[in-house]
Amino acid sequence: MRIDNLAAPQLSELWSLREDTLVETDDGTGGALTVQTRWGTVVFEDPDPVLRQALERMTLGPVSLSNVLPGFPGLWEVDRPGGHTPEVERLLRDLDRIRGCLVRTLALGGMPLLSVVPLARGAWFTPRPAPDDRPCRLSRFSVLRWAEGGLRLESPLALHRVQLHRSEAMLLLGLLDGSVQAGAPKLDPEVARTAIGYLVAARVAVVAEDVPGLPRFGEDEDPRLIGWSPDDLLVHARSRLGRSDGAFGATYAHLGRMPAEPVVKPLGGRPAITLHRPELARLLSEDEPFTAVLERRRSIRRFGTERVTARQIGELLYRAGRVRETAHRDGAGVAWVSRPYPSMGSVYALELYLVTGGGTELAPGVYHYDPLGHLLEPLDAPAAETADLQLAAQATLGSDQPPPLLLVITARFRRATHAFSGIAYTSLMKDVGVLLQNLYLVATAMDLAPCALAAGNSDTAARAFGLDWPVESSVGEFVIGPMPQGADPYAA
Repeated sequence: MRIDNLAAPQLSELWSLREDTLVETDDGTGGALTVQTRWGTVVFEDPDPVLRQALERMTLGPVSLSNVLPGFPGLWEVDRPGGHTPEVERLLRDLDRIRGCLVRTLALGGMPLLSVVPLARGAWFTPRPAPDDRPCRLSRFSVLRWAEGGLRLESPLALHRVQLHRSEAMLLLGLLDGSVQAGAPKLDPEVARTAIGYLVAARVAVVAEDVPGLPRFGEDEDPRLIGWSPDDLLVHARSRLGRSDGAFGATYAHLGRMPAEPVVKPLGGRPAITLHRPELARLLSEDEPFTAVLERRRSIRRFGTERVTARQIGELLYRAGRVRETAHRDGAGVAWVSRPYPSMGSVYALELYLVTGGGTELAPGVYHYDPLGHLLEPLDAPAAETADLQLAAQATLGSDQPPPLLLVITARFRRATHAFSGIAYTSLMKDVGVLLQNLYLVATAMDLAPCALAAGNSDTAARAFGLDWPVESSVGEFVIGPMPQGADPYAA
């Protein structure tokens, strides 16, 4: 029995096109029909009049295709192979060519309840009624958030997102806790069953396995997914092309809405320390070969007893992180800089802060590095936060004493978000990686003991350095010390 009959006249399916889809006809003589989609152009050389009318109406918004082609199948039956009239079969074949831009909307009483929007060219959507005898739940990877147009439910595993249009759609989420429930108050059971079937087909909800005992969900036991956290998988999916339809790349989407961050963070006005500048000509002639440095690089967690000199600190920062030159880029209204390490889009959003105890010639405390002037500016950091940073680094190293010199890398996020869409944060992570490698190689060439740390506390660093966490916060940590006597058994 068709679900339409069980719930009639409440439930129906409406069809429309993604908003970024453009349907072009010729001069009106009934020739070719061109559909411009996000993923390319599809040309119908000899379009059926029914297709032409369907697409024209779908560009205006959700439409029942039974109003275009009488006898067009209702819920569930449209995705069943066979059993359709030749006219319906032809329309379905034509629509399949543009399935990456077909929006399927479940309507309740003629008004949209939820819409399933494709995010990729090959997105398949074949809804089925949710089973009555097995629990359903939201996928552990699903995320509900507000975006322009309302609430969205999406998952990095899905090639669709679900747009929730009405409060009844929110009632569905209370049913998706993994238990068997008859329904929600004010929501017809068949409406719930139908709508949950849409969510399952969109891969934002999952159905329990048909096995006895406690509910078991396949995604919890899938060896491909067990190691992924929802946060990590979402960042991975949204920072690559193929599973997202958001703006992507160097779009400068906020140009005019917020000013660009300065290329170099201004100093705070405190007396700064002038650092040693090494002679590059001497280094070019006296440094050991690059391959030798590369092969000698190790993460060393034990340090010698002598102190790191101010001269060594100056040389390390000069060789690894200074600003070599600046210029102005036309068009985008942002400054351009060059440093010894590369940066995605030449954004150079990273800053270096130094935390010292008694292991260097610098007075104990916190310093901010000015890469343009090659200066260190002392900061009035709270003693408790400074100690916490050192203790955390000590614990991460597995050492019995604080590191001689802790470098904390922060990011001025608006340098990246001003330029990039979709990849702003991951571009910063790549920048952190190349800066860490630069610090490793320079420290190795200088016969210092370097080690990158796996993690750090961004809140503690923000309090210590006087930062506004959403604007600038820590994204990496690196330790420097004198080379120990003898080999470090944990060096790698």
